[in-house]
Amino acid sequence: MEKVGYINFNVILSIIGISIPSLPSQVTKALNSYGLCKKELPTPLLLVVILFISITVWGDMNRIKDQVLREFGDQGAETLGRYIAQIEYTALWCIRLLDEEERIFAVIPEGVEDVVIVREMYSELHQVKTRSESQGAWTLSDVLPILCQQYHRRNAFTPSQCQYHFVSNGLAENKRGKPSKSNPSFSLYQLKHLLEIKQSGQVLNAKETEAFLAIEKYLIPEIQEGLREKHNEINISETEVKDCVGKTWIETASLDLKGGLVLEELQNILMKSQQDGPSYTTYQLRNILDRILLLVIKKIINTTSLEERKIIKEDVLQCKVSPTVLGSIDLDKVPGQSILDKKAYLGGFDLTETPIFNRQRKQADWTWRRLETIGLNQELERLTTSLLDLQGTCRNSICRIQGIKSKPGPQILNQLRPQLTSLASKIVPNQPDIDEQFCLGIIWNQTDLCSAWWHGFDENGLLENESKH
Repeated sequence: MEKVGYINFNVILSIIGISIPSLPSQVTKALNSYGLCKKELPTPLLLVVILFISITVWGDMNRIKDQVLREFGDQGAETLGRYIAQIEYTALWCIRLLDEEERIFAVIPEGVEDVVIVREMYSELHQVKTRSESQGAWTLSDVLPILCQQYHRRNAFTPSQCQYHFVSNGLAENKRGKPSKSNPSFSLYQLKHLLEIKQSGQVLNAKETEAFLAIEKYLIPEIQEGLREKHNEINISETEVKDCVGKTWIETASLDLKGGLVLEELQNILMKSQQDGPSYTTYQLRNILDRILLLVIKKIINTTSLEERKIIKEDVLQCKVSPTVLGSIDLDKVPGQSILDKKAYLGGFDLTETPIFNRQRKQADWTWRRLETIGLNQELERLTTSLLDLQGTCRNSICRIQGIKSKPGPQILNQLRPQLTSLASKIVPNQPDIDEQFCLGIIWNQTDLCSAWWHGFDENGLLENESKH
């Protein structure tokens, strides 16, 4: 009887994903104190104790599971995270496909390479690698076999019309060791820097030319050997390798893998393509982005050839939703230099107030990018949603409940401002940079994307008033 009770308890533990050796020491002690790790506990008493621990000890089960993941790792989640980062990166290039200035004909996800950008005169082969800070910076020896693999994949396209992009959120090593055959006297960062100078159309100075020739002298034989041994390119020439190296981009610490400004880029490109047409709300932009992400996933899953897998402009345009129409108001006739100025004016703010709004927005942008680098992306997104929700609550209180019908923006702001700091501290605690000014900066950023400071044009009489100017 006692044995059955003990087995039942262990079955319960296994169902919730915890085993006795995996538990934190303080929890194991608690179990021992109740006799749960022994076999002499009677079954009725066992059930009572399990119920008691469910209310007390297991109330903190999420914390226990988090500790187990930290100790034993979570490779499945890490692998999924890498795939998601690659899909989001592909979606970003699908958005850029809508920009005529980019001259992109198609984007190919998982087509020979992680992402292939087909432009007018050439194809870009993008290899996307995410890396945690604990793994350290990328070294030349880390990247060299990846580049060899990329160069080999040129044969699936027109080799002379290929460019190669190694893209990662990780940093490039900048340490130089003592020169030897296996340890060259230059770093991956130095190679990246010199390639960027050449690719930007600038001319290397004498010292930089000497350094680049030294790098080539080391790299070319290494790449030839890698292509011969691992990719069976027996007759690869020095000229071919030089051509590949000269068309290589090392994009470490890539902002395109951060994802923080993707909605802003989507908004800008959509407005440009519509010749300053109606703007989109944040919700609508997220909806469009979600559709593009699904488009990428469906192309990968449902197609088996490069031609079928191509994502073209028409595919992306089908992901659009209808934008928010700001009544029939002509924003060109509204005072202000920017969309924010014009919308703030419509909400009832004076034009002398808007310069500080723009400064708060720019400072928030800078702080946002810095906070992203320490992994606060999800918290910042939650904060943005919560701020917009709070702003909507204040707007409802002023415009509907209190019945204010004319330019309610300043009153909405007065009701909103005292609540910002407490809201921010709940969502992102212990971050002094996330203060009232930062929250206001986020709100002004979002104002570019939505009609946040007025209740309704017709009720406020703004259409009629502005049409007279």
